[in-house]
Formats: sequence, C-alpha cells, structure tokens
Amino acid sequence: MINIKLEHNKCQQGKPTQLGLMLEITAPVAPVVETTKQKPKSIIFVVDRSGSMAHGPLEMVKQTILETLPRLKSDDLVSVISFDDDVTVDVPLRTVSDHNMAEVAKTVAALRDGGSTNLELGYKTALEEAKKAPAGVETSIILLSDGHANSGEVNPQVLGKLATRATEHFISTSTIGIGQSYDENIMSALADGGNGNHVAAIELAEAIDGLQAEIDGLLQKTMLDVKIKIALGPDFSGKNSNIIAGRRMKKWKLSHGRVESTLGDVASGEQKNVVFDLILDSHELAVPGVKTGVKVDLEYTDVLTGKKVTDSQTFDVELVSAEEWVEPVRDEDIVAELKLVRLQQVKDQAMRLYDQGKDKEADALLEAAGIELDRFMNTSNMSPRQRKRMQGESTALLSYMMMDDLNIKKKRLNEHNNRTQRDRKDFRDKDSE
Repeated sequence: MINIKLEHNKCQQGKPTQLGLMLEITAPVAPVVETTKQKPKSIIFVVDRSGSMAHGPLEMVKQTILETLPRLKSDDLVSVISFDDDVTVDVPLRTVSDHNMAEVAKTVAALRDGGSTNLELGYKTALEEAKKAPAGVETSIILLSDGHANSGEVNPQVLGKLATRATEHFISTSTIGIGQSYDENIMSALADGGNGNHVAAIELAEAIDGLQAEIDGLLQKTMLDVKIKIALGPDFSGKNSNIIAGRRMKKWKLSHGRVESTLGDVASGEQKNVVFDLILDSHELAVPGVKTGVKVDLEYTDVLTGKKVTDSQTFDVELVSAEEWVEPVRDEDIVAELKLVRLQQVKDQAMRLYDQGKDKEADALLEAAGIELDRFMNTSNMSPRQRKRMQGESTALLSYMMMDDLNIKKKRLNEHNNRTQRDRKDFRDKDSE
C-alpha cells in the first residue's frame, strides 16, 4: 500500500515555494508458506578468508551461508567467492537447479583461513562473476570482512565509485564489517556507492543476525520495482522549479519540472517513507488561483498477486499573490520526515569532525541535533508511525554521542547513516518486527 500526501497546497506568486511530497509505503506481508512466484535472484557471497577470520568469524559466515542455501529457489543464482591475498571462485554463479547443492555445501564448509586482505581483488572478481547473470536478473553482492584492506586498492572513494558504476548493470553491493578492526570507511563506501546496506557487526552475534536480515530482505520481497514519476503542473514549472529526492533512489532521471525515479524492491512488511522536496516556481504570466500542482504516477509488481499495480494522483495547488500570502499550515508528518532527511547532513558533518580528531565538536553537534528532535516531538502532533521514527533517531543520536570508544562510535554511526539513507529498519530492533 502506498499513501501519498503533500506538506501544504500553496505557492507564492513571484517567489519559489518549497513543499514536501511524501509517499508512505507499507509492503504486504508474505505468508509463512510462500506460494507466490518471485522473480529470480542472484546472490554472490564474497568472503574474507584472511588469517584474522580464523575460527569464530569464518565459521559463522560459513554456517550462515549454509543455512541460506536451502531457502533459494531452483531458478535463483548463487556464487561463493573467497579471498585473502589471492582470490578463488569457490562456487561459480549458476542457478540452483544447475548446481549440485550438496557439493556446494561441502565447498562452503571446506573454506579455510589464509593470508593478507586484498579486498579489491575479491570484489572485482565478484563483479566479473556477476556478469554471468541472465539479462534482467539483478545481482546482490554481499561482502563480509573483519579487517583492513592491506593490499590492492585501499582508497574508499575509488572502491565506492567502482560499486556505483556496477549499479548501472543491476549489481548492488552490501557489506558486513565483522569485529572492531575492519575499515568502516571502505565498507560503508562500497555499500553507499553500491546502493546496498552496511552492517557494523561489532559482536559476532550481530554478524549472524545482520547477514540473516540481509538475506531475508532479498528473499522476502513483496513489492518489486517500485517506480515513481512526479510532474509539476504547467503553471508551477518556472525557471527555478526543481524536484529533490530526500532519500537515495535506485534510478533518477530529472528534466525540468518532471522526474522519473525507481525506488526498487520492498521486503515483506517493510515500511518506508519516501519524501521529495518540491520547489514550485510560478510562470510570470500565471495568474492567482487553484491549479493543477503536482501529478504523481506509481507502478510496482505485487508479488502476492503477481499483478502490476498502478496509481495516479493529482494534487491541486493554489497560486497566491505576494500581497495575500500567509504561511500555510503544514502536514507535521512531512515536516518531521524532512527534518530526518536534513539531519543526514548533520551526521555527515559529525563524521568528518571525528575523522579530524575533533571529537568534542562532533559530540556537541549530535547532542544539539538530538535536543532539536526532542523539542520538535514535544510540540508536534505527528502520527504514531512518524513519532516512532523520530524517537528512534533521537535515541540513536544520544547513544552515539555517549560512546567512549571512538572506533566503535564511527562504525556504528557509519552503519546508521547507511540505514537511514535507505529508510531501512535496524535488524536489532525486535520490537519493530
């Protein structure tokens, strides 16, 4: 289900006016025994087998992969790649029906730890393997590592750009950093650039739960290929008009006063708020009055019914002369969501301060942001759904600020930033399930 609403319905004549457009998305819940037809999935596990992964971490990764294999359908594709200072395609990318799955399980169970960490080599090999996926089948690379890349390319920006280019070929990248020694800058850059998720698995149990949550998200999707088109009305498409996405989108094509975007898939029972900043600028010849302001077209496939769902809604907006302009009453749920989106800039600034060794300044920045969120919640009449989202963000900011270990703080904050950019719930929050 998708509910669409505007922050307000006014535009001031002769002055660009900003308003929010929000889509409240709730994916249908898949039945316990799934009988619906899912589109094939392609999953490549990229496993760090360097010496530091010995015993606990590597055994955990192997066990989780082994538990995942039986859940794959016959037309799904799977591959396993392991790396240290060298790389091995242990299981080539093929459909489950083309594999001897008993042999695949034996191969995974036989993985052994080795030398140093050439993450670039492991990742580039996965990108090459992903090219074997049939046309139209999206591939998810899941990279698991507990250390710093110490050979090959180690620049996070370079690796992140590599992941970004891969998204053009329907390849996403998610990362799970295990323990306290992994390089959070590299792992988050790959996930951010690769339009995927990042998990900071400081404790071993978090790696298990985080990987399982990632797999669940891939295997239990009930809304596929959600597409959103937004068009501003002709009277509001002046030279300063614009449409800005509040969250990271899978695809984004913007022309003047019109955008075509793809959010992607949504997992069973998942809730997402997708907000856009609309800048309405009236044409010089436009006269005051109520006019067609915004048209929104939606399209996605409902996995439970197998049918394509479409919807189109048009919102009127009143063009008000400068002399009669009065600040409009705003939808407080959208105001709250826009605050969460803009808070991302604050968290990014805090991360830069931490990297510069300015810990107190970063802590003060996060504390001020948390106080502002609390103040807004105490004076706002938002919905319970939105209040829960705001409360979770405020609590998280406070917890990061109070952490004494800077290494762990940066890892947690990197994960949190990635999660909020994609409006993805924290797998640790059992109450949200």
